[in-house]
Amino acid sequence: MINAIRQELASAEPENARSMLRKNWLRLIIESHTSDLEQLCLTHPQSNDPDLLLIRACCRDLAGDSYGAGYLRGQGLRTAPDDFVACFTELLLAPDASTKAAVADRAHVALAQCGPDDDYSSALFLLGWTEVRLRRDFPRAIGLLRSAAEEARMRSHMETYRLAQSNLVFALTQAGQFTEAEQILDTLPSAPRSTDWDQFEGGLPKANRGCIAYWRGDFEEAITLFESLINEASSGNNFEAQARLYYVMSLIALKRETRYDAAANLLEGISKTDKHGIPWDTLRRVVAAWLAHAEGQDERARALAAPTLARTGASVAHALLAELYRLLGEPEMSSQAFRLAAAAGMPRYARVSTLVTSAAMHSLAGRGTKAHEQLERALENAAAERILAPFLGNDPVINDLLTAHATWGPNDPDFLRSILEKQGLHSAVVTGILTERERGVLVCLRTTMTAEEIAVHLGIAYPTVKSHIRSIYRKLHVTTRRDAVRAFARNSR
Repeated sequence: MINAIRQELASAEPENARSMLRKNWLRLIIESHTSDLEQLCLTHPQSNDPDLLLIRACCRDLAGDSYGAGYLRGQGLRTAPDDFVACFTELLLAPDASTKAAVADRAHVALAQCGPDDDYSSALFLLGWTEVRLRRDFPRAIGLLRSAAEEARMRSHMETYRLAQSNLVFALTQAGQFTEAEQILDTLPSAPRSTDWDQFEGGLPKANRGCIAYWRGDFEEAITLFESLINEASSGNNFEAQARLYYVMSLIALKRETRYDAAANLLEGISKTDKHGIPWDTLRRVVAAWLAHAEGQDERARALAAPTLARTGASVAHALLAELYRLLGEPEMSSQAFRLAAAAGMPRYARVSTLVTSAAMHSLAGRGTKAHEQLERALENAAAERILAPFLGNDPVINDLLTAHATWGPNDPDFLRSILEKQGLHSAVVTGILTERERGVLVCLRTTMTAEEIAVHLGIAYPTVKSHIRSIYRKLHVTTRRDAVRAFARNSR
């Protein structure tokens, strides 16, 4: 296509070249032919044509030149008609979420009115890409990206197809549909080369696997995946920045205190302004507040978090913030964060997080029945995708609720048992108190199983179980089963 446009430019009919540029610019940008595309726009005899200026603005943005992109965008919009090129340029370049959402609404209309000179499959992809980042309607974003992938496949635009599939995985991951996301990831072809579009993607396949690992409580795996993505020279406003955020939360989950200083530096490198509709400063502040709390600096945590209560559109961040404010003993602030999380479309894992926090707050307020109802809702939402992270905070209130819930009567006792097992294993990684076999026995002690039943469940002799129980009591300085469970929860904080 690039060569065909060059040939038209060399002919006596440059208008044909302009028509070809207008028809193919979006695909060429998505498939990262930006430097060639911009050179063609500059070579055209009418290089000040508003469409060509807008196309150049998109090329400059992908090249990392936000100032040049802004100037060219302003020049083009002064005289450009309100058409397909103007709409989808704005869709790509709009920085803040509210502006991007308004342009996306226009783009849905423009998509339905695509003409023969408009690139429908690339427009589908860009609109789906945008809707994922706005996080306002995950089913719609997923539908757009499925359609974009199919259109690109039928037109043999295989790089657009790969990008649509990759972003479909991202949409599914962000929505909490981890199983389907992993199925597509397992068949997703690798990028043939490093591209300009990579700065928007942020290593999506590994980033998606890392995100899934985090929410499933596999924090060690998440750290390994994110470490391979982090680049401290990054601009801090793409999905490498998201890798930083989840990396730091994984360090906090495992209490890797020796890495906290480096983690703080990584957070400082994240943008303090929005980019492509992502509220990076809100996300950065919430994770930085969690890090301050982990370091025992609760006043600093409050100061960092306070501005985020004035912004919407970051449901996951506000779900995490609700739990942080609960731990800080600020129930009113926690409730405010709840409302902000609910104002945006909450993905499944954010919903689980808020339900666990709600259960803990009801428990602290002495509303035991309501606490168990909320915990049961959290378990029901978490089970299908095995979302475990919200249950693994090593907080005594949540630990006691989980233990008591086994007696209360969960609808899915096997899933609850798997959480208790994971929680015990995770706690042992953090504290290093018990042996592997003792951890297995302690997990069973948190259920209603008798010592005889524990022996059968673990496939060991009854006297061995009794010996492990005595060792657990000795290490935790307790004399009863209930006190052992509570002491381990306290020691795991």
